[in-house]
Amino acid sequence: MARPPPDASPEQFVIGRGVYDNWRHETAYNDSSVFRIDPVPIPYAAIVVLDFVFVAFFYGFHWLLRRYAPDAGVWGIYVAPIGIGAVTCIGSTLLVWISQRNEIRRGPWLIYEKATRRTILARQHMTFERTEIVHLQYITTKRLDWGGIVNNDELSELNLIAQRGGTRERWPLLRSAIGVRAFDHVLIPLVRYTDLPVVLVKDEWLGWKVTEVPYTPGS
Repeated sequence: MARPPPDASPEQFVIGRGVYDNWRHETAYNDSSVFRIDPVPIPYAAIVVLDFVFVAFFYGFHWLLRRYAPDAGVWGIYVAPIGIGAVTCIGSTLLVWISQRNEIRRGPWLIYEKATRRTILARQHMTFERTEIVHLQYITTKRLDWGGIVNNDELSELNLIAQRGGTRERWPLLRSAIGVRAFDHVLIPLVRYTDLPVVLVKDEWLGWKVTEVPYTPGS
């Protein structure tokens, strides 16, 4: 793929650092005094469903070996599928549990105080007055790489753009490997219950043309 144009703005492309996955780690909370983007509780139901899928897969593998490859022996028919299946289930369960527990321990990604109109990024220990916030940026683009980009994978981020003392900065909040409506579940209530503006930034699947428009629910 061709290299990005020399005048491409880094702010129009995802930061591209950290872990991007398909899990929904965040949820919106709203009451009369605050709006928050909080970590979701540990998803025990999703963990059970995922483990059930793994168990079904490895049981099917065991059944195929027992039926069509009886010469594989005890190790091949029983020990290998059961052992690999158990390690997979335990590993995935621990990964999701530890990851989400760590998110809960770190606290909300964003806190908006309705009385003061201040926005607090608790994880970065930063507080912004309403006048210092440019907008929230819901961006789904490629990673900008001045040495050329090796694929067209698009990632999604929710970032806060703020300007203080003449310096404009982008503060990363959420990341997702989902390329369509990754953050609607928190942005729709955010737009409804706060006065924080949100822009939607997208690019072409092939090419570097970027569009930036005000975010509206479902856009």
